[in-house]
Amino acid sequence: MAEKPDETAQRLAATRGYSYPEWEYLAEKDPVFLDAYNRLSGLSLLHEGVSTEGKQLPAKYRELIAIAAMIGQSRMWGVKPHMERALKLGCTEQELLEALETALTPVGSPPFRQAVNILMQVTGWKSAAERGGS
Repeated sequence: MAEKPDETAQRLAATRGYSYPEWEYLAEKDPVFLDAYNRLSGLSLLHEGVSTEGKQLPAKYRELIAIAAMIGQSRMWGVKPHMERALKLGCTEQELLEALETALTPVGSPPFRQAVNILMQVTGWKSAAERGGS
């Protein structure tokens, strides 16, 4: 591959809007695998310049599905960057909330509440006490 490992990791972070340390590791240790992984991920989440021609499910909804799958697996470390990407793709806070509400029954209350807490962080929501109210 023509890119240096740090360039690959930076490109992935720029095109997706988030980064994981694992990408840096893979970029250094096995860049060919990372490239294949990124192409597959790009096809599923419609990023990295993947064509949307013929696709019926927009990227923002694909992100909602990914978020629900992550909380179902208690992979909370990936929820925040995907929520941020969903917002950048046009999802509203209400759409994110309703996706989490939809996931409540299959995933259970603890992961649901953790995901709601992440949504609160992502959107900057503050409690009445934090806002200076009572």
